[in-house]
Amino acid sequence: MPFATCAALAACASGRGSPGDLPQPDAARQPDAREADASSVQADAPPEGCAIAAGLTPTLDGTDDMAEYPAAQQVTPGAMLGTDVAAIAWDDAKLYVTVASTAFEQAYEPLHIYVEAGTTLGAATPANGKEYGGLVPALPFSPTHLIAVRRVSDSGTGGYNGVFVPGDGWTARTLDLDASTFASADLHTLSVSVPWSALGTCPTHTRLALHVVHGAVANEWKDLVPGTHTPWLAPGGGFYEIDLTAPPAVSGWSLR
Repeated sequence: MPFATCAALAACASGRGSPGDLPQPDAARQPDAREADASSVQADAPPEGCAIAAGLTPTLDGTDDMAEYPAAQQVTPGAMLGTDVAAIAWDDAKLYVTVASTAFEQAYEPLHIYVEAGTTLGAATPANGKEYGGLVPALPFSPTHLIAVRRVSDSGTGGYNGVFVPGDGWTARTLDLDASTFASADLHTLSVSVPWSALGTCPTHTRLALHVVHGAVANEWKDLVPGTHTPWLAPGGGFYEIDLTAPPAVSGWSLR
C-alpha cells in the first residue's frame, strides 16, 4: 500500500475542512485482520499483585458514554471536526477510551489508539502505524499494540475491531473487540474497553497517541490526542507518557 506523505499529497495539514469518506472501505480490498490471531489473547484480569491503579470504571454501552467520565479524564483533541472531545480512563482490569466526533457518521472511519505498554519504557523511537485507506501514519514512538475500532466492524471480509500487534504490517489481530465497542444512537460517539491482558498483561507505564483516520485530502487524520500529534508529518509530533500506577487524571500525564 502507498505511504501517504507530504511529498505525495499537496497539503498535509489536518486541521481544516469537513468530513469525507475514506476510499471505500479498507476492508473491501482485503481482510483487515488475520482472523486466526483473533483469539490468541484471553480477556482475563491482570495477575494478582498487579500494580495498575484501581482508577475508575466507566459504564460504556453507547448511551451517554461521555458522561461516564469526570472532567479530569476528558481532553480536547487537535484537528477537530466540530466540538469534539475524547476521554481516557482505566481501572486495574481495563483501559477505557471514548471519542465524540461526527467522523463516526461514516461507517468505516476508524479510531486508532496506539499504545506502547510495559513495566519500563526506554527512549521513544519513531515508527510507522497501520495502513488504512492508503494512508500510513507517522508515530512518535514504537507501539506495542494498536486498538482499532470503527462503527461498522465487518464490511464483508471479517471483523475489524480489535487489538493489533506490529508484526506483518499491523495485520495480526490478537483480540476481537466487537463485543466491547459501542456506538451512540446519533452516530457521534464511539467507545471501547480493552483488558490489560491484551496489552502486555500488567503494564505499569504506557505511551499513547490516538487519531481518527478521516481520509480526506488535506484532512487525512482528525481528532488528534494529544493535540500536538502529527500523523501526517514524521516523526509524529506529541504523545502522552502515563504512569498506570498513579491516579488516572489527565493532569498527571506527561506530554512529550
